[in-house]
Amino acid sequence: MCGRFAQIEPVDVIAQRLQVEKVLVQHTAPRYNICPGEDIVALVQNTDKQLIEIRWGLIPYWAKDPSAFKPLINARVETVIQKPSFKRAFFNNRCIIPASGFYEWKKEGAKKTPYYITVEDFFGFAGIFDVATFNDKQVQTCAILTTQANEQMSAIHSRMPVIIRQSEFEQWIHTKTSVEVLEKLMQPFNSKLVIYPVSTKINNPAYKESDCINKV
Repeated sequence: MCGRFAQIEPVDVIAQRLQVEKVLVQHTAPRYNICPGEDIVALVQNTDKQLIEIRWGLIPYWAKDPSAFKPLINARVETVIQKPSFKRAFFNNRCIIPASGFYEWKKEGAKKTPYYITVEDFFGFAGIFDVATFNDKQVQTCAILTTQANEQMSAIHSRMPVIIRQSEFEQWIHTKTSVEVLEKLMQPFNSKLVIYPVSTKINNPAYKESDCINKV
């Protein structure tokens, strides 16, 4: 699964890198411990490419009482096309969630050690989003897709987020991309990961300091 991540690069730099002119983001500072339920930055394709803020934890459009629905932070690639919670979003509302790295905990007996995982090049997570209605107000929510861990990641956990290279961003978000191409993009990451242990300070969702990503 993917339950925490970091986005350190400033939003304006991301916008320049991706040649996005429309930026609808209020929180632009680096973020070192992003947790479910928080608003995050996502790249979407409307009439043009946009960077928007979207709440992490998908609530499907059909939820009759969104306040009683447990938000879904991850969607498994093995079932995302079939599950009612994800199917419409997968085919119509795909997004890229720019990231600097993510956290995962390795369980050894009763002990859980947090690790930070990143790659050398700019990347994002494959995401899907939907629109739910809260008290007559529409709110966009999203989930991060997960797949089987690659060989490196399997030493830490059995799952990992779907990592998309920058050169593949437009393929992922474009509504006309075929299922066959999307399935290829959803494979476990096939390049080197950078993995190292970090402080247990990351266990606290309220801890947001820059030393979250420091190696220990």
